[in-house]
Amino acid sequence: MKRLLLLILIFALLLLLTSCMDVQGIKLAVVNNVTQHTTGTYTIKVGGTVGLNFTGEYKVNFYVYDPDTDSFNYTTDSYSVGGQVPEEYTFEAMVGGGLFQKLTGDLALLSVEIWKDGVLQDSDSTTDPWGAVMVAGGP
Repeated sequence: MKRLLLLILIFALLLLLTSCMDVQGIKLAVVNNVTQHTTGTYTIKVGGTVGLNFTGEYKVNFYVYDPDTDSFNYTTDSYSVGGQVPEEYTFEAMVGGGLFQKLTGDLALLSVEIWKDGVLQDSDSTTDPWGAVMVAGGP
């Protein structure tokens, strides 16, 4: 009888240890699944009057899980851009967005769209002299 109780106790401890290890594995699986389903391919399309000079900045944002600290870290990368309409910028992110400004004081059109996986997320345009627009997209 004592031997049976000892075996049951050892088996229970092994189950407990195994279940604790599986929690970390389950947590990582959930995090990977969420990251995979919220991350996408973004495209920012700068349009309007062909040849219009503009400047801008767009940001690429991610949440990254750190299993060592059991926490999420938010990362942001910024990219300064500029040129002439039309222009496109493509990147992978969980959240993305940008601010773009005309470099002229005329009434030319600056139009900006942000797409995620082929779906329009946001758009804005301006004809104001030195006008600026902001777009953002997310999960």
